[in-house]
Amino acid sequence: MAKPKVLIIDDEIDISETLAYILRAKGFDPIIASDGSEGIKRAARENPDIVLLDIKMPVMDGYEVCVTMKKEENTRTIPIIMITSNSDTDSVVKAHKLGASDYIVKPFNIPTLLNKIRRFV
Repeated sequence: MAKPKVLIIDDEIDISETLAYILRAKGFDPIIASDGSEGIKRAARENPDIVLLDIKMPVMDGYEVCVTMKKEENTRTIPIIMITSNSDTDSVVKAHKLGASDYIVKPFNIPTLLNKIRRFV
């Protein structure tokens, strides 16, 4: 059976690489994109099982990525978990309204994140 693909879209390379390391150790196939535009292209090309998406990124933020992915035929059904330092209620509500499946605040607990990923994969 193929390993579930997890697309990580985050401009902070240390976070992306750490997440990829953890996910690989837990039996996932991580893919990294360093910005929103690259993330949209990788999602269309790689067809991941789930996306972990940062909100605060230059050029195209996570909200824009989420909206774009939910509009596109080949990416609209991919679950998106927003991973961000924004802990305010407005950010959480906005993410869900735009189509995010879940939301987790940095710094996050690894077992909690893995449970959220497994719930959608």
